[in-house]
Amino acid sequence: MSQTPQMTWKCSNCGYTFPAAQPPEKCPSCKEKCEFLDATCYTPDCAGPGQDPRIG
Repeated sequence: MSQTPQMTWKCSNCGYTFPAAQPPEKCPSCKEKCEFLDATCYTPDCAGPGQDPRIG
């Protein structure tokens, strides 16, 4: 059984970031239906999963 990897998502409306396997229909913070930016860090210099520090 394989697990879905956690990714970090950023709301295009309010900037809220949160970990999830996929983005939700509505933002957990502003409750709007927004676009979500994949803010996951994929480079080795990020110490494990989390938000890419280059994305503000």
